[in-house]
Amino acid sequence: MKAGLFISEGDGAISGVIDVRALEARYDGAEVVRVLDNLHCAASLRLIAEEVRNRKLDAVVLAGESPLFYSRTRNGGRILEMLQGLDINANRIGIVNLREQVSIPHAKEPVEATKKAKVLIDVAMEKVRVLRDVGMIEVAPKRTVAVIGSQPGGFFTAMRLLERGFHILFIDHRPVPPEGDFLPQVIPTIASVKNHPDVKFYSAGITDLYGYAGNFRIKLGGDINLRAGGIVVSIGDDAEYAGRLYPYLRIERDSNGHFRNVMSDTAVTETVNPGIFLIPPGPHLSHTIASADSAAMSLDALLSKNSVNHELFVSEVDQEVCGGCGTCIKTCIFKASEIDQVTKLSSTNIKRCVGCGNCVSACPTGARDQVSATTKYLMSAIGILSGYEPPNGIKVLYLACEGCGYPSLDYAGKEGIEYATSVMPLSVKCAGRIDTQLILEAFRRGFRGVVICKCSDDHCLNIVGNLDLDRRANLFRAVLGSRGISPERLRIFGVTSCEGGSCVANAMDFINHLKTLEATA
Repeated sequence: MKAGLFISEGDGAISGVIDVRALEARYDGAEVVRVLDNLHCAASLRLIAEEVRNRKLDAVVLAGESPLFYSRTRNGGRILEMLQGLDINANRIGIVNLREQVSIPHAKEPVEATKKAKVLIDVAMEKVRVLRDVGMIEVAPKRTVAVIGSQPGGFFTAMRLLERGFHILFIDHRPVPPEGDFLPQVIPTIASVKNHPDVKFYSAGITDLYGYAGNFRIKLGGDINLRAGGIVVSIGDDAEYAGRLYPYLRIERDSNGHFRNVMSDTAVTETVNPGIFLIPPGPHLSHTIASADSAAMSLDALLSKNSVNHELFVSEVDQEVCGGCGTCIKTCIFKASEIDQVTKLSSTNIKRCVGCGNCVSACPTGARDQVSATTKYLMSAIGILSGYEPPNGIKVLYLACEGCGYPSLDYAGKEGIEYATSVMPLSVKCAGRIDTQLILEAFRRGFRGVVICKCSDDHCLNIVGNLDLDRRANLFRAVLGSRGISPERLRIFGVTSCEGGSCVANAMDFINHLKTLEATA
């Protein structure tokens, strides 16, 4: 495998702390190693593309900004799209967070920051080496959009899409209010939408929703089955309705229970789920209209394509090991685990699977695994992270879910919060994926403690991943006790993605607890 490593100086924000030239020299055995001022400037994008083409690279590791930058900043993911357009498989792209998780929190310890950066890059290099290529599914997008809710923003979005030839499905748990309940400026738009021949209204609750951007399947009470290429959510500040929709839409919520967008500044209508857009309540009608236009434009661009491709980051089954017990079916809230009627063994419905990995932890035979982060990779990553020896000797593995745990650590960096270099982060898809073998491997490799940072209640994007982890917690502690390891060396806590200070405070409190534990042993 030919891998290229591209290290960002972050316009000085990274290189001012981390010795990026020492890192460059450390990896001189790789096919390509380049240090760039900023990975996202036009010159850097051209250089990376040229290196991939000229050196015929199979994998690329980007060491610089947080993975959230690529997924949540408007057009931040273009570099990933460029690489995939150059035939770099999604599983062969590694991202190392040098800015938020190394250079900012460890600004006063440049030597240790550089050592830690090296270990995190090693983990990413291992990931692109051991993971196999992820498959793809091609979807022919439907030019139908479901608008959930009856707020003005939904009507403005619908009007724009109707002008572009789309069909609209309005879905609400209650009938649409009469025009007289809205502002006078809104009434003409609502009247036009209501009378349009390409609009249908459904007053029913959603009982099922799955699929991909371009082709969602929606089931309503009364056995009404609908299909839509995209979804617009316009329910205002109705937290109660948001709670009812949450298990189906899987949109992040704030502390008040309201749906929230990906980024309040650059991605106002985008959500964590491609193809699902949110019209946030605005202080003025002009803000609502601007959001509606943005959502309509994004949906038009998405659904006007000939096809939409999706990576299959799903759970897979080794049928040679599967016992057909059905445990995965009982575990999967998304109804993605099935028993094949011919083989009588477990299989995965790729249209429903979100790749959370909860079934992997639940499988008693070890037949299931994640395409995005196999057990082999996670075990290897723990071994690599254990290679860093912090000055204080108290080394902690910080297992953080992608929903809230890992983002909270990033937000801590953005807030400039400092903490010990001995906190070694490892991202997992969902806390529900964490099992005893990962925890035991950490202690076997010399970690003095393990922190599991999960989503707090009602914030898990996989709905019950955090709860399933809680149900296994006593098993974790019992296994540790049977191995002569104090259960107090394992700590589990929940956060929302924006609680950076909370996650770091918990980690540092845990390290202090471990020091006390060892002093009194």
